Amino acid sequence: MVKNGNGEGSIYKDKNGRWRGVVTLYCDHGVPKRKYFYGKTKHEVTEKVNKTLADLRDYNYTEPCKTTFYEWMRLWYDTYCEGALKPSSLINYETYIEKHIKPTIGNIKLCELTPLRLQTFYQEKFKNGRLDGKGGLSPKTMRNFHAMIHTGLDRAYKLGYIPRNIADLVSPPRSVKIERLYFTVEEQKELQKHLDGERIGMAVLLDLYTGLRKGELLGLPWKNVHIDLNGESYIRITQSLNRIKNPDKNGQFKTILEIGTPKTSYSVRTIPLLPEIAEKLSAYHEEQAKTIKEKGLPDLGLVFITPNGLPIDPSNFGDLFRNLLIRHNIRVINFHGIRHTFATRSLESGMDIKTLSRLLGHSSIQISLDLYAHVTDQLQAEHIANLRNFLK
Repeated sequence: MVKNGNGEGSIYKDKNGRWRGVVTLYCDHGVPKRKYFYGKTKHEVTEKVNKTLADLRDYNYTEPCKTTFYEWMRLWYDTYCEGALKPSSLINYETYIEKHIKPTIGNIKLCELTPLRLQTFYQEKFKNGRLDGKGGLSPKTMRNFHAMIHTGLDRAYKLGYIPRNIADLVSPPRSVKIERLYFTVEEQKELQKHLDGERIGMAVLLDLYTGLRKGELLGLPWKNVHIDLNGESYIRITQSLNRIKNPDKNGQFKTILEIGTPKTSYSVRTIPLLPEIAEKLSAYHEEQAKTIKEKGLPDLGLVFITPNGLPIDPSNFGDLFRNLLIRHNIRVINFHGIRHTFATRSLESGMDIKTLSRLLGHSSIQISLDLYAHVTDQLQAEHIANLRNFLK
């Protein structure tokens, strides 16, 4: 064991082969207290010790057992999240910390929070966590919540405030696998017959052959539409329109429409257009430009707008789509089903899963495989059946 002078800390290997660091702290009454740090390597422990010693010298060190879980998560959010996350994520994190953690487990000391208590907290939120009192938080929200807590506790662990990240031992409630709804070939053909003259007809048609997310479709600008009627046409996805929470000066959350970056970096992509779709989109553009000029509407440069020239609210768009289906006696599915329809038709047409994954903007092929396993399983069975030809 290497011993250093008072206030310098000690670093050594314990009998179990783990690296351990020790720093001597002094409480308000001058009584010495040892603070231990652990890690897999000497370098890892050295960093923790040096960080604590530096904080002690600068009077920035806060004894973890005097810090509550809420105080730590608030400090972590203010220090590491501002400027590093999208506005929508910042608002969600703020809500998780202030509206969920603070009133419940926020007063538990950081070093006393246990895996069991955190797991119980998750179950409580899953059953009755909605702020409007209408049930529990969704599995997706719980996964995001867990990801935030895990990241916050991981930072506390790396700084030596806690001996380990207890979130490693906790799992958010699992989501129930739901059936992905999409149109059959017959339903798609019937839908396409009724799109001409419909207010959102061009938007639906474009999505049937590109599979865009709703926000990507409604946030698509004309500058990202490249039409060459004698060559290749395509659209470029670089932004998305979404309604996000926006706190006012009183801390109350309202919502606003915001054009921001797509879901992930993988969502930035180029999607080819069929010549037939490009031709219709070109004619639609000419008609829209004429209407904007004649009515003196604001020109926001978006492909799809309201009759007043404004962005289309994603929620309102969903209602318009539903009403369109009802009017024409077509099975009602939500608009995201158009994306699933595009994916299903693509696979049925022989597109490989890797290409489809890129077109959909998924972060991994595995996501595409999981979402569309029902289609790939069916196609595999059909391909195997085709081997009969070699038995004749």
